[in-house]
Amino acid sequence: MEKMFAMQRTVFRWKVVLVLFLVGWPQTTLLAEETTSASFKGLLTRTLEHNPQIRDVREKLNAAMALVPQARSQLLPSVSLEWDNTLASSQWKGGSSQSDPTSATVSLSQDLFNLEAIRDYRRVEPYVKAAQMDLEGVRQKVFLEFVELVTSLVQGRDVLELSEKNHELTRSHWDATRIRFEAGELTQTDVSQSLARVYAAKAGWISAKADLQSSRARLMELAAEEIPERIEVPLIQLDLVRSPLAELSGLLEKRPDMEAERLRVQAEQSNVEARKAGYLPTASLSSSGTRTWDPATGVSGPEEDVSMTVKLSWPLYSGGLTNAQVEEAVAKRESRQAMLERLRLSALRELKVALLDYEKNEAVDQANEVRVTAAKDAMDGVSKEYQVGTRTSLDLLDAQNEFFAAETEKVKSRHGLNLSRFRVLGVLGMLSLEKLESLSVSK
Repeated sequence: MEKMFAMQRTVFRWKVVLVLFLVGWPQTTLLAEETTSASFKGLLTRTLEHNPQIRDVREKLNAAMALVPQARSQLLPSVSLEWDNTLASSQWKGGSSQSDPTSATVSLSQDLFNLEAIRDYRRVEPYVKAAQMDLEGVRQKVFLEFVELVTSLVQGRDVLELSEKNHELTRSHWDATRIRFEAGELTQTDVSQSLARVYAAKAGWISAKADLQSSRARLMELAAEEIPERIEVPLIQLDLVRSPLAELSGLLEKRPDMEAERLRVQAEQSNVEARKAGYLPTASLSSSGTRTWDPATGVSGPEEDVSMTVKLSWPLYSGGLTNAQVEEAVAKRESRQAMLERLRLSALRELKVALLDYEKNEAVDQANEVRVTAAKDAMDGVSKEYQVGTRTSLDLLDAQNEFFAAETEKVKSRHGLNLSRFRVLGVLGMLSLEKLESLSVSK
């Protein structure tokens, strides 16, 4: 009776442990997913903030923004103050004089009409906006490069785990083969073949470790910091890949590089108009006031002079300079327009390639899913037949190798399919942390 009660208590304890395990497991999994997701987003955020490429373009944007006050200064009045102090002494036969004049002059100049300066000021704004689009474009390129490197790292880690398991499996098979050889059930050839597979698996394992370290080093170079041990690429769902090509082509116009190039075309057009304004007259106002203190004999009190001038200037001939400047500006505008057309064609080609790459990866991933299932069934069947002696050791090794190869390809295709979705977003210029939040799905 006591043994029965003891057995019941033991069973009850195991049930409690099992329930606690089942209840705690989803929470543990969820916590792990949240941690790896936070690691990815946190590292990505810091990379986008401190990456040297982005910092370089950000400083170029700051330089472009400095052009605004420079251009505006041409439209604002210029005021200056001059202070002069002179020591003068004159001597002649029968007398001499000495004066120490001190003067202060305030000058003001202002363009009343200068259309060229006005248009030069207007063309700065598109340049600044283009620089802002350049910054966004580089951010998206770094974003995609970051995803590619993290994908390579995670894929390498998964392949390394499979390679390690395969190495352990081949060693176990080699040990079992030697035991059966010593028992007279297998030949030396079986042992040699099994040992060869051990070395092949070990080489694959070492190669996978090297690839993993290489991926980690490249990611560290991009992020400029240590990489967390557990990091995962968010799995995203992208329904727009099913949209018609014509609809997706329209989204290309919103790419940062496309918008930047359109803004530069606009800026070059403003430059053409500014150079044409060189044919028009200009009007300016200048004024000055001078106060002079001269302690010379016979002069009492300071002297004051005030002047104001309105100047109208009309260029009649400049040796062909204005014509040449207009022709140069027109050529630059046409060059920018051609670059915009070339960029539009290049973007369309990139979109087609990205969509085809997605379709290919999707088909390969589905095929690898079937391949893994088939290879697993085949390996289990050959293993049973090997136990009863109807299959050779080589047959079992081949089946195990095929299953390992199928699992490896499945890992690669799974990561490749997810990466192809990010590449479609990159081609469309839609990579952002906000977009990532809306597209992420649970694994």
